[in-house]
Amino acid sequence: MTVSLFSAKDRPDLVEPAEVMGGSQWPDWLATDALRAYWSALYEAELAAFQTIAVDDASGEVVGLGNSIPFLRGDTLPDTGWDWVLEQGVLAARSGSATNAISALAAAVHPSHRGTGLAQRLLEAMKPPARKVGLTSMVAPVRPTLKAAYPLQDFATYCAWRRDDGTPFDPWLRTHEALGAHVIGPAMASQTITGTLEQWQRWTGMKFPASGRYAIPAALAPLEIDLAADRGTCLEPNLWMEHPL
Repeated sequence: MTVSLFSAKDRPDLVEPAEVMGGSQWPDWLATDALRAYWSALYEAELAAFQTIAVDDASGEVVGLGNSIPFLRGDTLPDTGWDWVLEQGVLAARSGSATNAISALAAAVHPSHRGTGLAQRLLEAMKPPARKVGLTSMVAPVRPTLKAAYPLQDFATYCAWRRDDGTPFDPWLRTHEALGAHVIGPAMASQTITGTLEQWQRWTGMKFPASGRYAIPAALAPLEIDLAADRGTCLEPNLWMEHPL
């Protein structure tokens, strides 16, 4: 099973199938205002070189997508992690402003290629284009894949869990750590997802008879429903991690 990697800059013809494949790997509701406003900009001329598309050589099908973005890193990284870095990176690219770091945004792998090391390859592929333009550090607002199965556990506590062999309990955190990443700290409002009551009912297949907090499938944090405002809000936490670059 051989897989080749291409940048979206070199293979713009692969962007559409890559986005279809990547989008199918996430819950329908996981779309923030920042994503709606800025995600398509990742494939504009200034940023296309930082997007990696994986193609199965035998079938010609897109089986992976890695997204990253340069940004200007200061002394601290904010609690609004993923939404913030996407917005800041796109605005910097469009204005030609200085950047000094790269942030991973997502690494989506088709189910047929999970467990093959492709996710690790997508993360590592973010580094050469960053070095090429002189960026000096790499971070990632990481979304722990199994946290949704433990909705009652505090996020930071969950992220600190370790297996008997000393490696992280969560498999996605384990992948990042195996590549040399270390924890910076939680970003507790990394992704803000809002919608109407009707939208949340459609997205989740659930009913919300009263205002309050609800555990919803695949979410890392509770959904807050406000019936009077016809609004549901989910603040998804991520874990800032730093990779060697």
